[in-house]
Amino acid sequence: MSSLGDKLHSAPFIRLLVPLIAGIVLGEHLSPELKWLFLLFAVVFSVPLPFLVVTTFRKVSYYGVFLIPALLCLGVFITLDLRYIPQPLTKGDYFGVIDEYPLEKERSYRAVVRLLDPKIKVLAYFEKTDTPLTVEPGAVFWFRGKPEQLQKTGNPFEFDYQAYAIRNKIGHRIFLKQGNFYFIPGEHRPNLVEESLIIRDRLLAILEKCGLKGEVLHLVSAVSLGAREELEPETTQSFSKTGVTHVLAVSGMNVAIIYVVLEMLLRFLNRRKWGIIIQTLLIITCVWGYALITGMSASVIRAAAMFSFIVIGKSMSRNANIYNSLATSAFVLLCFNPSLIYDVGFQLSYAAVFSIVYFHPFIYHLRYFKYWIADQIWIMITVSLAAQIGTLPFLLHYFHQFPTWFLLANLMVIPLVTVILYLSFIVFAVAPVVPFLGVLITHILNLAGKGMLFSVHFVEKLPYSILEGIYPSDTILFLTVVFAVLFTVYIAYKIRLAIFGALITLVIILLLYDKRIQDRLLQREIIVFNLPGKALLALTSGRETIWITSDKNSSAEKLKTYTKPYEGFRGIEKSSFVCLSDTIRLKTKQLKHYQNFLNFTGLAIYLPTDRKGNSSDLKNLPHADLIIMAGKNKAELSLFKERFPDAILVENRSSGNDFEKNDNSIDASSESKYFNTTTGGAVRIALGRAAIQSSKIERYGYFSSE
Repeated sequence: MSSLGDKLHSAPFIRLLVPLIAGIVLGEHLSPELKWLFLLFAVVFSVPLPFLVVTTFRKVSYYGVFLIPALLCLGVFITLDLRYIPQPLTKGDYFGVIDEYPLEKERSYRAVVRLLDPKIKVLAYFEKTDTPLTVEPGAVFWFRGKPEQLQKTGNPFEFDYQAYAIRNKIGHRIFLKQGNFYFIPGEHRPNLVEESLIIRDRLLAILEKCGLKGEVLHLVSAVSLGAREELEPETTQSFSKTGVTHVLAVSGMNVAIIYVVLEMLLRFLNRRKWGIIIQTLLIITCVWGYALITGMSASVIRAAAMFSFIVIGKSMSRNANIYNSLATSAFVLLCFNPSLIYDVGFQLSYAAVFSIVYFHPFIYHLRYFKYWIADQIWIMITVSLAAQIGTLPFLLHYFHQFPTWFLLANLMVIPLVTVILYLSFIVFAVAPVVPFLGVLITHILNLAGKGMLFSVHFVEKLPYSILEGIYPSDTILFLTVVFAVLFTVYIAYKIRLAIFGALITLVIILLLYDKRIQDRLLQREIIVFNLPGKALLALTSGRETIWITSDKNSSAEKLKTYTKPYEGFRGIEKSSFVCLSDTIRLKTKQLKHYQNFLNFTGLAIYLPTDRKGNSSDLKNLPHADLIIMAGKNKAELSLFKERFPDAILVENRSSGNDFEKNDNSIDASSESKYFNTTTGGAVRIALGRAAIQSSKIERYGYFSSE
């Protein structure tokens, strides 16, 4: 086996990709005003490079000394230059273009809108009326209002939708009531992506016209064209639990199926002089044509670019290094859109493909099968296993679960994906010309779709089909990946330094894990969540949490979006959920209740009533350490500040007086004790450790993820 150095030498773009990614990550934490400085640095470090192209051995090392910082500075510049920072918009008249088919919600239609001036994207919610909103992408409309900036809710361990939207160039939202917007007849200004969505909708109409309906129609639409908006949430969840959710998004697997079949069909062209060029052009054209009819989503563009570089690399050399082709595609994509580095799909795609390329040959050659069918089954199993190795850290980090029967699920689903994909193409081509034949093929397509749904539900119902509640800390997960990489390097290349580093990493992991367990046993805190108009408190002591809510209609199931991530990351083993009005259940060993007061391990918490209140009402109230003003409370803040000068005051009302904003945790001795969850997010009050049995407040401030 070749050495690790030879592998890296034959894939130079891997070495170029590392400093570029480092620069992108660094640029996320710097001010945009510095971009020209880093551009200057990039130019300065690049000037000597042309003189070092013709190298001696000594000049080779100098080349790296200048190239690496040049790429790092380039990464910083690109990130700062392309970073989107939303600016406040005024109330007025705007013209916009619908960027996608509006998605029907419970009380509105949601769609991304391109404003014509300023040229930004806005998330628009159109009021639902008796008349359905039926417009195509590219439709121009007028509206009046004030788009508001998206805000981060700041609740513990939640998905940061604000950051996700901004990375997709969406920084504002607006709700448009009937009469405040008007679509302009005859005005249609679609861009390429919007045109591709219209083409996709026309193709979906062909499937529906041929008799495909219900959940099978939605499934086939998702698998073949990436239209998964109409899928039932239960179906999506089933695919996620069985580890085959990747088939619902048009991505690398779909493009790979097309690529493999096209390469097989066009292999005869390799015998001719210009055959390789023709074959390359045909494959790239078909791949990007498929991207066009599937809506030009980010995932399919990423996959098309990835395979385009692989095809070009193979056409230039029969011994082309696939690692270099993959790194080249990632390098180019990141230069155009550096925020892709934070995209889950981007991470999973490249992790899966790199892992397949590296691990699949080794796993596949562990066993030899004489017969073709057995060999094909073994190929699918080994490919799925290789992909899972690379994506496992990301699955645990983002989804906190592991599908145990993923091999069986992939073995049953992947062949059906291939059948559905090509039968759909045949229907698209045949149905407009020979409708009867299109209907006949659609019957077979319907059976394949039903077979896929049956397979997924069958695997989902198997015992121990999924391991949930896996919440490793980022540090431990990162070190585990480092350990796995070092151990793999030792096994593959017998580098002693690698096994030494792996053992040291393992010791650090065990020490950090032991410390995390001790911290969980001793933790004690109060979290005031950001739920406008409602109170939701987490009272945690050790591995037990008491959830307090002011809403009688709320339940643990309805609020699991907030409770589940918190309990997972805090390692909670026992939790109870009670309403403030349930006075009987509020009396426990650690929690006592009297009127509007809660006593949690000696800390007095006061939740004022909804009435306004006055100084005489507050005069006879007992001492309070924490005051939470939620719901429709109209009391004046100044009265509470005057009556309880040492108390921490948290406002959780949809509107009210402005508070002093404090984005970081502060010492208890500080005078900044006033917080507004609607502007700063959830508030955390850390108490003395559980083993000490002290109610002393040690730290408090807006919550920040660990």
